[in-house]
Amino acid sequence: MTHLNLAFRDFVDALETAHDKAGFKNAADRLAARLGYRWFAYLGFSEPALKVLSSYPSSWAQQYVERRYEAIDPIVATARSSQRSFQWDRRTLRLASAPQQRFFAEAAKFGIHCGATVPIRGGYGRFAAFTVAGNRDASLEHRSTEVMDTLQLAGLYYHAHVYAKLQLGLTRLADAPLTQRERQCLSWAARGKKMPETAKVLGITTRTVVFHLENARSKLGASTVAQAVAEATHRGLILS
Repeated sequence: MTHLNLAFRDFVDALETAHDKAGFKNAADRLAARLGYRWFAYLGFSEPALKVLSSYPSSWAQQYVERRYEAIDPIVATARSSQRSFQWDRRTLRLASAPQQRFFAEAAKFGIHCGATVPIRGGYGRFAAFTVAGNRDASLEHRSTEVMDTLQLAGLYYHAHVYAKLQLGLTRLADAPLTQRERQCLSWAARGKKMPETAKVLGITTRTVVFHLENARSKLGASTVAQAVAEATHRGLILS
């Protein structure tokens, strides 16, 4: 098993047992370190207020929330217009305005110079971003495609578990109805299709199938996809 596979497996195991903010922070913090970064941050954009979990220096985290930096954060702006994870530093971000330039200068005072971010979109207009960040030593050139793919999947898993267990949205994930795509993924799983096969049938990526199945599993209160299929069938949400 490769270093990345082991790191991701341990991360998923930690998410399964996490039940409070401390548990989720520890899981993400360990993953960030194993990927070569110093900090992590999860931002959940839902009413009535921004939800934040991070290991950033407390002074920076407090300043970010109090000054509503999410409105000018160039990383958030890029995430809102992106479909895939991306790497960033001052050179790659489009610091179009003076406030954005000041924002990045303030972040640099705390040692935050570069990182990678996973944009996450959910139903009912939900949006979130999962970020790992580091100082100047966290060179962008060292981030392979495999690392970025691992981060993409980790961000989706993190979002699904946080929403299911910490109830960060207006509506608990467990109370939300299954989306059409979640039902489709469960239906193909019920027919014995593996995730890559389901992805090919639906014309989406395997990572997206994983994301929908994880959301469905959480909504149905199931421990595994197989249990989610059984529960969805029992409720008449999918055909067996």
